[in-house]
Amino acid sequence: MIEPSPEDRHLDMRVGDMDRTRVAELLDEAYADGRLDREEHDERAASAITARTFGDLAVLTRDLDPAAVSPRASASSAMVPATSRVPVVAGPPDDRIVTIMGDVTRGAGHTLAARTEIVSGLGDVKLDLTSMSLAAHDVVIEIRSVMGDIKIMVPEGMRVIDQTGRFLGDSKFDGLVPSGPDDPTVTLTGFLALGDVKVYGPEHVSFAKKLRKWFG
Repeated sequence: MIEPSPEDRHLDMRVGDMDRTRVAELLDEAYADGRLDREEHDERAASAITARTFGDLAVLTRDLDPAAVSPRASASSAMVPATSRVPVVAGPPDDRIVTIMGDVTRGAGHTLAARTEIVSGLGDVKLDLTSMSLAAHDVVIEIRSVMGDIKIMVPEGMRVIDQTGRFLGDSKFDGLVPSGPDDPTVTLTGFLALGDVKVYGPEHVSFAKKLRKWFG
């Protein structure tokens, strides 16, 4: 009987949320520079979220960066702070999201425009910026919302500036990682009535759970 090599044995080891996130970032980079098309990216990103072992993740990256999926890579990434990996690509200058009495979700496969207007009445808008590219280094989200919440998931390496006005509402920022002066910026402007802006970063206690629940 041939014993599996140490390199093969690690493929049966269980992965954690950090491992899944690292692969998702690699897939985003591959999509941003054209190595994956949108369909390939979306299919692999969905598989990364539900991956259980390093073998499950390895099949998603073997033609991109085989060395990226291993317990050793996980340990290294935990010890060394990651630089910003937010992809900035050519994209639309303007976009508009409108929802009345319903929810809108944007995530993998979308590019956040340089300026996005959100109009919401009795509905929530959820943005997963951990799996989206930016159309500019500094983008603006202008919010006009009545009785609706704006929920935004933010990756490491992104700075968020809140300039919104509110009536009987609140802005909640939790789990954000300190950003550098050269990191991409998302500025929130506009006005909310009877609604909240909720921004979650990767250090939030239930960050991975919210990603799976809202965008999985």
